[in-house]
Amino acid sequence: MQSMKEIEIIQQFEDVFIEAGKLAVKLRNDAVVEQKHNTGIKDIDIVTSSDLAVQEFVLQKLVKSELKHCEIVAEEDTPSKNLFAKSSDHVITIDPIDGTNLYVSGKKMYSIIITIHNKKRPIYTFYYFPEVKWGMKIVYDRYQFFGNKPEIIHNTVLPKTVVYSFYNPIDCIPEQSAKLLKKGYVFRNKKEITDEAGSTALFLLEIVNGYFVENGSAVDCLVGLHYALARGFEVYQNIDLTKTVPSIISGGNDEYRGNYLVIRNKQTIDGWKLKTSVEK
Repeated sequence: MQSMKEIEIIQQFEDVFIEAGKLAVKLRNDAVVEQKHNTGIKDIDIVTSSDLAVQEFVLQKLVKSELKHCEIVAEEDTPSKNLFAKSSDHVITIDPIDGTNLYVSGKKMYSIIITIHNKKRPIYTFYYFPEVKWGMKIVYDRYQFFGNKPEIIHNTVLPKTVVYSFYNPIDCIPEQSAKLLKKGYVFRNKKEITDEAGSTALFLLEIVNGYFVENGSAVDCLVGLHYALARGFEVYQNIDLTKTVPSIISGGNDEYRGNYLVIRNKQTIDGWKLKTSVEK
């Protein structure tokens, strides 16, 4: 299948993705929490019965279509995960409940994430927050928000704040970070800003000016990159989408090695030009 054919097909399942979100809401009060990893990071370590149910609900629908010929990268180990192609030029990723810790803590900004990429760049994203009925869809470089933009409680954020979840860009890209610091940028872990939402949501809600990802989880890291490409923001990236590898932090869930930095305002930083190096 060509990419456009895959995009046409997956868009037919967007009602399914919304229903999957409703299922997550319905199952929330009775969700059983289990320990999946032992990193000490709640965002990574736990899984719920709802994660498993929501993922299997979506995969059972997708596998009945021609999308079964795509590779699948799914957050949880559920039966239908094994029914997709083992090798393909196109990869579907699914995170059934991104923000499981938010989900079990009674907070509202957890989401379902579905993406397709062609091992060069993301080409389709569906990002939906069922508790607040707000989300975003991207097809290639066309983006659309739907629902009412949510308000979240957060600490004061400086105008040139770049958010990250786990890896500080100062440690990962020290030369570029030094140039950004000279321009007045600051780097903040999402925990310094809020415990109500994740880094990607902070970027999409325009609470922060930039977003950095290092060795991102394969099932949720592409949303910020795709959004930046669609918006025409400047993007610096060397992320490898050709294969997944075990997580450095947990040793378990798949991740894409490399990093990307996206900043809302286009600019050149002391001779270091942020570049959109993602292939079409």
